[in-house]
Amino acid sequence: MQEIMFSVAVITYNQEKYISQTLDSILNQQHDYKYEIVIGEDCSTDNTKKIIEEYVTKYPDIIKPLYNNPNKGLINNYFNVIAHCQGKYIMECAGDDYWLPGKVKLQIEFMENNPTVGMCYGKAKVYNENKQKYEKSIIGDFRKNFEEMITNENAIPALCVCFKNSLIKKYINEIQPEKKDWLMEDYPMWLYFSNETKIQFIDKIIAVYRMLENSASHFTNFNKQLNFEKSVLQIRSFYNNKYQLNYEWEIDKEYFKMYRKFLLKKYDKNTAKKYRDYYEKIKVKSITNFVIYIFSKSRVLLNILIIFNKIRKIPKKLVNIIFDFL
Repeated sequence: MQEIMFSVAVITYNQEKYISQTLDSILNQQHDYKYEIVIGEDCSTDNTKKIIEEYVTKYPDIIKPLYNNPNKGLINNYFNVIAHCQGKYIMECAGDDYWLPGKVKLQIEFMENNPTVGMCYGKAKVYNENKQKYEKSIIGDFRKNFEEMITNENAIPALCVCFKNSLIKKYINEIQPEKKDWLMEDYPMWLYFSNETKIQFIDKIIAVYRMLENSASHFTNFNKQLNFEKSVLQIRSFYNNKYQLNYEWEIDKEYFKMYRKFLLKKYDKNTAKKYRDYYEKIKVKSITNFVIYIFSKSRVLLNILIIFNKIRKIPKKLVNIIFDFL
């Protein structure tokens, strides 16, 4: 019996507008490998399940749906899907993203020709759903090793990865991520993988990430975004302790920078208070931060700063003096 070369893990919830494009982009890949698409349908309230059922009827030997009831949530849904993946390799695609032609062939051939590599990944274009256009920015960047992974922001797009099934099974057994209160499933894995095996960056655009207003890592709500970034710090601290490393993060300073960033986007009374609390706690000696501290006590003054921040024609020197972004 032919081995299943790769499994595609798809998690979806209320994505009736996009799930067909997602599945078509996977099914239309040109290759001769045996594969499966394992879909975690998380009790959607729209027509997502109905659309998936139609695809199951057309591709019963490929598409393996997991209909959750009740809703499992992002993390539990993801790991439930992974537990059902039987392929030698695993790829991922969220129910609102899609792959570009040639992705599968490129990555499977690379993994088969480089057995010491545990995971490879590429780059993705960003499609802004609200603006109905592609952004200029590209996500996905080279990270040399674990140190660069843990000290920098996540540079690995989940929809662009291909990793060994055996590697993630080891990760689940050792780290037990479902028992953690982390708000993301991917970044902790990449950190673990980078410490356990070789990871290879393929400098090619192989997929499209759809930017939605309230996706898993992009929120319009400040508190949700703040909690997400706090979770990143928790993950880094976990690995710092696990591997007995000497990386140092001043947690209070990191939280201060978060509140500062959010405050300069939009005035929020609670965010302003948190900014002042952390400013006083860590005694930041910066004229810029002091100005923001004073202005944060007034909605009007702070909104003036926010407007200045948005006006691109302000002389660069003045922007630097006021915001000290660099």
